[in-house]
Amino acid sequence: MMEREERYFDFKEAFRAVTRDSGWWWKVLAGGPMLFCPLTFLIPLGFTMEVLRRAKNNPEKFILPGFGVRLWGRYIAEGGVKLVIACGTLLAPALAWLGFTWAVALILHFPGAERWQFFFKVLLPFASPVALFVTLPFCAVGCCRYLDTGRIAPAFDYATNFRIYREGFVDFSIGAIFVLGMNAVAQTWLLLLPWGVFFSVCLVDYWFGPIYNQAAQRVKHQDELAAAENAENVE
Repeated sequence: MMEREERYFDFKEAFRAVTRDSGWWWKVLAGGPMLFCPLTFLIPLGFTMEVLRRAKNNPEKFILPGFGVRLWGRYIAEGGVKLVIACGTLLAPALAWLGFTWAVALILHFPGAERWQFFFKVLLPFASPVALFVTLPFCAVGCCRYLDTGRIAPAFDYATNFRIYREGFVDFSIGAIFVLGMNAVAQTWLLLLPWGVFFSVCLVDYWFGPIYNQAAQRVKHQDELAAAENAENVE
């Protein structure tokens, strides 16, 4: 298991892990535009699920998965799973936050809040990062629980997932801040945005896998202690 210092206080380690594969650059070149294409976005989405699986299961020997056409069927299937998980753990909460923020702006008579353009000009650039700060790692927790069990239902066990997120809050937050910052930089060169987003998702999934393992282990230990204490009280 990687130590926190290796993950965060030496950012070069993350780049070294993701770029260890000699063909990483063409995978990013191919995956970036595909992620933004409605017909192909499930392929790179499934690719990032495999990145998360490898980072979670064996971070020390991590290497990017293949991107060959023969793998696309599996990536499409797992990309569909990740999309479903993201809808419930990332998109829905983020939209709920944006709706709440818009309602507050209307109540406070914020200038321009009554116009629909307000959503794109103000809410998306200023309110969405606050939501994504929480929902990005929360989505990763849901995906990791799917990888643990092979079932999609645990990904929506919000009570347990929130406990895991809370246990790894600091580490998860550093990863979320990094990916948000990297995407903000990519947006300054709009043409580079697809590649910046795809590369940053690979980086952050590399971090989130080991963080989830540690946080989930602490939650499991807490549950075991609570169960043992309850058993003693019953006796």
